[in-house]
Amino acid sequence: MSARRNLDTESIMTETCYAKGQKVILVTNQIKNGKWLCKFSIPGSSHLDGGVTGQDSSKGYNTEWEARTNAFQRAKLMLEGPQDVTQDRLS
Repeated sequence: MSARRNLDTESIMTETCYAKGQKVILVTNQIKNGKWLCKFSIPGSSHLDGGVTGQDSSKGYNTEWEARTNAFQRAKLMLEGPQDVTQDRLS
């Protein structure tokens, strides 16, 4: 299920996905300059996703799809564990 709402000309959408058997909630928002940012959360996990460089609006993505895909990839890397994250980034 997805939900949309407007806050000060920003559009926010949530989406539930699954990776490695874990629920991943993506929270995507379009900011005033038209770029897209996306954070993820994993219920039951203490991990806090900082998104794109701490959600620096100048570094957002051009499309909603790019933002969501990047956040989902970060979630999958986090679920794989620190040893796998290092190997993935080196290859």
